[in-house]
Amino acid sequence: MNSVVWILCTITVILLWSATSLLYKSGVHKDNEKYTCLKFTVSVGTVFFVIALVYLIMRDEPFSIWESARRYWPVTAYGIIYAIVNTISYKGYIYNEVSVESPIEGISGGTSTVLLILVYLMLGRIDSVSELLTPLKTTGILVILISVISLSMIRNKAARDSRKEDEKRSFWKWHGLGTLIFPVMYAGIDGLETIVTGICLDTTYGFAMPEGDCLVIVGMEYAIFAFGCWCYIYRKEKKIYNPFEKKYAPRILGALTDNIGIVFYSYAMAINSVSTDPLLAVYPVFTMIGGRIIMKEKIGTAQYVCLFSIIAGSIMVIAGTIG
Repeated sequence: MNSVVWILCTITVILLWSATSLLYKSGVHKDNEKYTCLKFTVSVGTVFFVIALVYLIMRDEPFSIWESARRYWPVTAYGIIYAIVNTISYKGYIYNEVSVESPIEGISGGTSTVLLILVYLMLGRIDSVSELLTPLKTTGILVILISVISLSMIRNKAARDSRKEDEKRSFWKWHGLGTLIFPVMYAGIDGLETIVTGICLDTTYGFAMPEGDCLVIVGMEYAIFAFGCWCYIYRKEKKIYNPFEKKYAPRILGALTDNIGIVFYSYAMAINSVSTDPLLAVYPVFTMIGGRIIMKEKIGTAQYVCLFSIIAGSIMVIAGTIG
């Protein structure tokens, strides 16, 4: 039964985060808007606060934020880092096509899982790596990782080549760093998230932290940081930034799908922290297809090969988990 719930939660996250990437890209304005990253964070922090508040209201047993924050301090520390790095990484949606941004962000799926298993081993939660990494699951993770890296390299080269003639955009003279630096930054913080949430949430190998506690702590931290961003924007622009204006709707909708995805992600990680992130590497597939259909971004034959390889690797991870 747990395997079925895990698959349903993970598939839901894949669909929600695919929609998130497309919505965030749609939320980037072309009118040289200032403080775009901070404004994205205000939208995300607002939605995160509402979700955390709902959890607090619905919770039956007594809950002390301070006690839970102290007891599960890795989550508390991660929440602050996540808010800061996530804000900076939104620049990736400004400079990249969504079909470049999403696959590079997905690199963390396989590598972070291996690191998580090594952490479990060091903490004495498992006796050997082979206890969690079956041959089929290991092959699936490797296939996903190699495919996502290949996909990222192909899209990065295509992005650089398409801008070689545009001498006005000096940002792209940095040998493609503009294409890679922000999504790689996000991938790094996402990898850290896998380790932290896996250790704290996993009910079998971790410390069985209640999923709601994690969402409340990180959500409140993000909301406080977002409020600070909102105040800074007001100070600089001398006017109130309203994230609920119609023209900012993709940002709020993206924040909604992003944070609801985090809710399902928390439950999936609690059930199976080792297989969740590798399987989530499939979401760039849907993002790239959406980018092709909705945003008219081009996908070449080599990219399609990588997409099908990611799907094949994900099927191996599912088979290795259920079996």
